[in-house]
Amino acid sequence: MTIGVGLAMLLSGEQRALAAGPALSQQSIDKLQGLERELSNGHYQQVVDTARSRAASAGSSQAEQWARALYLQMAASAAQRLDQPGRAADLLYQARAIETAPLSQRLQWLEQEAKLRLRAGQLDQASALFDRWQGQASLGSDDLWLGAQLHARLEQWDDALHWVRLARQGNASPGSEHLALAANIYQQSGQLEEASNVVEAQLDQDDSDPARWQQAAALYQRLGQPGRAAALWEAGWQRGILKGEEALMMRAKLHMAGGTPARAAEMLTTALEDGSIEDSEAHRRLLASAWAESRDHQKALQAWQAVAERSDDAHDWYMLGDLAYGWGVWSQAEKGFAKARARGADNPGQLLLMEGVAAYEQGRLDQAQQIFQQAEEFGDSADQAEQWLALIDSDRRSLQPSSSRISMR
Repeated sequence: MTIGVGLAMLLSGEQRALAAGPALSQQSIDKLQGLERELSNGHYQQVVDTARSRAASAGSSQAEQWARALYLQMAASAAQRLDQPGRAADLLYQARAIETAPLSQRLQWLEQEAKLRLRAGQLDQASALFDRWQGQASLGSDDLWLGAQLHARLEQWDDALHWVRLARQGNASPGSEHLALAANIYQQSGQLEEASNVVEAQLDQDDSDPARWQQAAALYQRLGQPGRAAALWEAGWQRGILKGEEALMMRAKLHMAGGTPARAAEMLTTALEDGSIEDSEAHRRLLASAWAESRDHQKALQAWQAVAERSDDAHDWYMLGDLAYGWGVWSQAEKGFAKARARGADNPGQLLLMEGVAAYEQGRLDQAQQIFQQAEEFGDSADQAEQWLALIDSDRRSLQPSSSRISMR
């Protein structure tokens, strides 16, 4: 947003302006008109010096104090022309402190001082003046947006939120620059639903900027609406605005978070096959996770086994074992846990327990017994291992022929 400040010349239309306050002597009017001519001729520093000097020597009568205010305003106009906004603001501050000046004129100077403080980079003073100005006058849309921007620059988000709501009330169709400001203020002040609505309004105006699609998707994620984020990202992808490997990976992750993991798995499979994304271990893990989340047992186990065989990493073997264990695919569970343990995975005692259960479920009691005996050596699995060994012993006794059991007694 471009910040421009234009001090209206008080003495243009001088009869109306001068009539606003106490009647001035002809001498004061002549002096003011002379300064106006010097200002028009570009003698800015001379106007500043002369106007300040005359203001300092003004008498105490109401007419003299009104003339003093006008001299200070004239000096402020010249200081602004000299590109001295801070000095001009100080002069207007002095002018509006003169109570003889009409309230309407002092309010105009308040507005001008506020904008000059902003131009001078005196943001704290400017924000206080903007708030005071807004409390005393009905501001136009551009000035309301300017106030919102000022408070946003100061990271005064609650105040900025107040200003942006006022601005939007008076401007039903703000431009893209104002929408961007509003979206930032809503987001920073925690009004995420309003922020997402504004970002979508930006997309309606211009959907060519990938950053806006990314911002909208991120807002929906923060709102706890991953499905909406995934749908928005998918729309941007289908339009060709979001593209490339990074965008594709985000597309897959959003589908996973949004409850459509099978869709993510399918697009990752295609991308790996056609070379759209690098055939890396990380991408293969994401594919395996997607199939697992979709609960496609066969594809998930195949994918995790492929990842584990490729990386030979303890965690990958554990993931294979854990999935297979949960789905009752005992041979792969046993293999996964055994490999994870051999590769130095944490909690070997617990891994031995699950490996033993997998062997037991396949009916290999002797091997299960050996595994549980190893598990007895670990404190966190010893009690459970003993229970499994007792169960195996009970199973064996129940399988003995009756004559055999009698002879053993």
